[in-house]
Amino acid sequence: MQLKRDTDYAVRILYCLHQNHVADKSAVRKGVTISEIAMQTGTPKPVAGRICESLKEKGMIYLTDEQPATEKAYYSTEELLKYSLLDVIEAVEGTGEIFAVFDKRSEAYKSCEGWLLRVQMKTEGVLAKATFESLFEAQIATR
Repeated sequence: MQLKRDTDYAVRILYCLHQNHVADKSAVRKGVTISEIAMQTGTPKPVAGRICESLKEKGMIYLTDEQPATEKAYYSTEELLKYSLLDVIEAVEGTGEIFAVFDKRSEAYKSCEGWLLRVQMKTEGVLAKATFESLFEAQIATR
């Protein structure tokens, strides 16, 4: 399975917002603007904005300061750690279906459709278990 670059950017953005949340000990949390997200994650600013909107629509992050005069500031949700890589893939790419490009009318596909569906289900199971909590714990353990 090859994921799109947007999934990589989305993981970077979520990590950035999570790190900001962990580091911000103040009573009033400060959000991270698109400019800051782009700079910290190496994501082009227009792409960062588009991905943040997709993640916001799925409830993974939220936005305040929607004033036209100020730049939008994003925050990670308290539930971020419970989201999985599968959730991110579906938020950004729309589907995690490995075999979406296969010609489902072909004899080759029809003859092994059941096997392909089982592979898809197993892959989704693994990706669903890869939560951000486990990813961040693994990142901390490797330091």
